[in-house]
Amino acid sequence: MAHKYLSLRPSQVVLDPENPRLPDGTTSDREAINRLLDDDADDLIALARDMAKSGQTNPAELPIVIKDKSKYLVLEGNRRFAALKLLADPILADDEVHQKAFRRAAALGAPPKSVFTLIADSREEADYWIVLRHTGENNGRGIKRWSAAQSATHRRRNNKSVDSGTIRSMAMADELVEAYSTDPDLVDLVVKTRNSKLTNIGRFFSPDVLDRLHFSLRADGDGSSRERSLWVHHDRDTLRPFFWWAFSLILEKPVDAYKNKAIRKTALLSVANLLPLDSDATAHPFRLAEGGRSENASADGSTATDGQAPSGEASHSGPGASTDGGGGTSTGPENSSTAGGNGEASSGTNSTNARTRGRNEAKPEKYMFQGLRLPNHPGRIQKLLKECRLLEIDDMSSVVCVMVRITVELALSTPEALRLSGVQERDSLKKKIIAMLKFLDPNIEDARKRDKTLEQAYLDASGLGMEYLNGFVHNPDVIPDPHLARRYSAAYRPLLERLDNAL
Repeated sequence: MAHKYLSLRPSQVVLDPENPRLPDGTTSDREAINRLLDDDADDLIALARDMAKSGQTNPAELPIVIKDKSKYLVLEGNRRFAALKLLADPILADDEVHQKAFRRAAALGAPPKSVFTLIADSREEADYWIVLRHTGENNGRGIKRWSAAQSATHRRRNNKSVDSGTIRSMAMADELVEAYSTDPDLVDLVVKTRNSKLTNIGRFFSPDVLDRLHFSLRADGDGSSRERSLWVHHDRDTLRPFFWWAFSLILEKPVDAYKNKAIRKTALLSVANLLPLDSDATAHPFRLAEGGRSENASADGSTATDGQAPSGEASHSGPGASTDGGGGTSTGPENSSTAGGNGEASSGTNSTNARTRGRNEAKPEKYMFQGLRLPNHPGRIQKLLKECRLLEIDDMSSVVCVMVRITVELALSTPEALRLSGVQERDSLKKKIIAMLKFLDPNIEDARKRDKTLEQAYLDASGLGMEYLNGFVHNPDVIPDPHLARRYSAAYRPLLERLDNAL
């Protein structure tokens, strides 16, 4: 059956008293208009402003009416006609604030005087199309909405601006799909997240998170349609555990779990063991999808084995190697270590061969500050350290993380240490650490000249690592684990050793 179309003026139509947006029904146009304003005045004003500026209504979505005596009853398009009525006669709004808003909107341009409209024969005939219009895809018969990615792609192709968060979302997802193309599990997770929560990716990977991870998004080409790529300072294998956690969080949790900078910061603190180490970062960034260093490669290009201290951390001759301050090799649980479970104690020499063997064969420390001696420190600190060396990292990682912080602060807070560093007892731990590092190594702030054995302590104290260290004591959301316990034990051992030698 051929349909009939007319261009109708707002004065020729009446709003539907059975409009589903107004479930209690209405008795007049004025009541319907003010009920729509009560429902969402801002949206109705925005619609009116758009029609006034453009001079037309959306031609892709025609209103639908039926004949009602001398007028036409609006079945689809009530908001459009209500906005047009208010533009023509703002006094229809009961609220003076709304009246002023529609007067200002009308002054923006020339609102359309009439609207091209479909004339249906009956409410029943119109209802079929109205239901399809408002109830989703309906197995392909209704309107299939664009996803956020499709909307952004359309805008880019037409040289329209795209929300920066959406740009980040698309760039991150596209880069990971390309970079991890041989990792179907991660690709599947990223694709699912992209399809269902695209804009949330950009909310999580906000500038503060990008900065913390030393990520940057670089643009290729010109104009708003240019593509972005992700540039990093750590290789794919190093970053994969973090990406898996991040995209799982975005997919499974509401945006409240990462909606602002403070919450995102806490979330990162809770998975400190998954974050890449600053000391492992390359000097120059590279595009993630184009590779980078091989698995286990350190920042200086050398290759590490499991348990090896990365570049910038202290390296030791073996997990049980230490001198007792008198030149002999100490024994006991904090000094003994087995290789492969064969019960052979590692050598305690400091020769070049021993250091080389330690890099290639060292197993992770079993005990906190394993084998460390501080003979020049006060008796209380020596006693505390002796007890700490009995703490097994794998079984008591939470205690170890707390005790590393306490031991470091006590050692840096003695009168002798304060005199060397030039700070006061009441100063923050961060200030005490950095001041002591500057005393021990005047070049500590110069990345090219600094003592590499003290580097990790400096990087941690200068960055987010300090917050983890404090978080072990003050923040219940920071979750210690063996990885972190070993990291901080290794990072602060050289500082304590050098301080002891200076006392």
